[in-house]
Amino acid sequence: MAKLEVTENQLSLIQRALDFYSRVGIGQFDQIKDHPTFLKHLSKEFALENGKTDYIKFHNVRDSIDEAFTLPRNMLYNKLGLSTNSSWGIHNPNVDDSCREAFDIIQVIRHEFWKRDPERSDMTFDSSIHFTSESEESNKIKCEL
Repeated sequence: MAKLEVTENQLSLIQRALDFYSRVGIGQFDQIKDHPTFLKHLSKEFALENGKTDYIKFHNVRDSIDEAFTLPRNMLYNKLGLSTNSSWGIHNPNVDDSCREAFDIIQVIRHEFWKRDPERSDMTFDSSIHFTSESEESNKIKCEL
């Protein structure tokens, strides 16, 4: 069994990276525009004189990007008529199992952060761990804060 020691910030980055990987793997290409690099860049590009972002321009560009990502996603699906907000679910048989394994790791990390919150609610997605992969590897995922 491999062991990796990281800071909480690094663990949060691993969680976000795995979320990005699993979402792109199910066809949610719109997640690319939510990468911090592009969020910061567009905020600067559309900064007004007072330093605030012109969110009308910001969101117009992001909406155009969503539409632009639809065609390549649909081409990869080989189904050209799907709408911009369509995607495969995590359990779709076309989705590579690595996406489900990534999601399982995310679940374990989320749950660990949830356990540490003294004001946590049992009614949130991170209050329990539901593995999506049929791989025996998922049952071996451990995380401690």
